[in-house]
Amino acid sequence: MAPSRKPAPEPVAAALRAFLDGHPGIDRLRVALSGGRDSVVLLHALAQCDSQRRALPLHVHHGLHPLADAQAEQCRRVADALGYRCRVLEVRVPERPGEGVEAAARRLRYQALARGAAAGDCILTAHHAADQAETFLLAALKGSGPAGLAAMPRMRRIGPCWLGRPLLDVPGAAIAAYALAQALPWIEDPSNADPRFDRNFLRREVLPRLAGRFPVERRLGVAAGLQAEVADVLDGLLDPVLDGFRGPCPDCLDLGGFLQQPVLRRPWLLRRFITRAGAEPPRRRQLLEFLRQLEQAASDASPALHWDGHSLRVYRGALYLLAAAEEAGSEPPRAGFPWPRGAEELHLPDGRVLTRRELGEAGVTDPAGVSVRFRRGGERLRQPDGTRRALKNLMQEHAIPPWRRARVPLIERDGELIAVLWSR
Repeated sequence: MAPSRKPAPEPVAAALRAFLDGHPGIDRLRVALSGGRDSVVLLHALAQCDSQRRALPLHVHHGLHPLADAQAEQCRRVADALGYRCRVLEVRVPERPGEGVEAAARRLRYQALARGAAAGDCILTAHHAADQAETFLLAALKGSGPAGLAAMPRMRRIGPCWLGRPLLDVPGAAIAAYALAQALPWIEDPSNADPRFDRNFLRREVLPRLAGRFPVERRLGVAAGLQAEVADVLDGLLDPVLDGFRGPCPDCLDLGGFLQQPVLRRPWLLRRFITRAGAEPPRRRQLLEFLRQLEQAASDASPALHWDGHSLRVYRGALYLLAAAEEAGSEPPRAGFPWPRGAEELHLPDGRVLTRRELGEAGVTDPAGVSVRFRRGGERLRQPDGTRRALKNLMQEHAIPPWRRARVPLIERDGELIAVLWSR
C-alpha cells in the first residue's frame, strides 16, 4: 500500500504565515478592510494564525456609491466577529484635472491608511495573483516601462510605514475557496461591476478567456517579477551616474553634466532622479518634451515641467525638483525663534532641525542670546572686513533660487543679522 501523501498546506494561511515570519520587525498591522471577499479573507486568516502582532482593521469610506454606508457597517460587523474593532476613515474624492475618480480614490485611500502610522507599522492589503495579473496587463496596455510592468511590489515604503501584500502569489481561486470553506460574509462593491473601468473589463472579459488557454496568473506574475528585477538593476546602474553630477543641494542636478549624458539615457536618469526623491514621475510624453526644451533652451531660459504635486525648474545651471507646496511658497513666520539655553539643536515649525554645529560653521560660536528668523526684506549682513552688504545680493551670489529665499534661516542677535545658514 502506497504511503499517504501529506496534504498541502492551505495557500492563504501559508502565505500569510510566511510573510509574517519573513518580517519580524513589524510591530503593528493596519489591515485595509473594504468589506469585500478578499479583504475579509485576509482579516479572517490573520485572526486564525495567532500572530503576536497587534492588528487594526481600517475601512476607508469614500462615499462614492449608495452602498458606501452599508460597506462600512459590514466591516464593523466582520471585525467585531473576529475580535477586532474596525476604524472607519472618511475621505472625499475631489475632481482634479487629469486624474480619474478611480486613481484619485486609490491615492486618497492609501494616504488615509498611512495617516498616523508609526515606523514599525505595516498596512496589509489583500491583493492576490489575479490582481497582479490585471495590474501587469494594464501597465502593458498603457505602454509602461520596467517600473510599471513590475506591477505591485510585495513590500514597499508608504509614508512613515510599510505597505505589504502577503497574498500576492496566492491564486484568486484559492481566495474564493477559502471564503467558501469558512462561510465568510462579504459585500460586493458595485463599482467592481462597472465596465467603464479598465480593470473591470480585463477582470471580466479578458483574463477569463486567457485563463482558458494559459496559466495566466502565474505567468504574468513571473513576468512582473522579472520586470521588478530589471527596474532594480537599472536603478543600481543609474544611481552612480546621477551622483556624478549632483548640484548644490540634494534635490538638484548640475544641468551641464546631465546634458552631457547620451540622449537615450536622459529620460531614465531623470525618472530615477525623481523617484529617488520619493516622488511619482510624470508621463513619459511630458518628460520627453521637457528634455527637448532643456536641450534647445537658450542659456538665459528657464524651462519648467509641472505635474501632479511636483515641478522641475532650472536656475543658474542647476535642475531642481520641487514639491508644489514649496514652489507656491508661504509667508514665513514674522517672529524669531530664540535658541534654547544650552541646547544642541533648534526645531523649526516646518520640521527642519538646526544644530549648534551648523551655527559654529557659520561663525556663531556662542548661541547665547541668538534667535533664528526668516527674510523680511531690506536685511544687510556685516562682512569680515566690517562692511555691510544687502542680503538680496548675497543670496544671488550664493545661487539661492528665488522660491527658497524666504526659507533660508537667518541668525540674529540684539536685532542685528550676524549670520546666514546658506545650506539650509
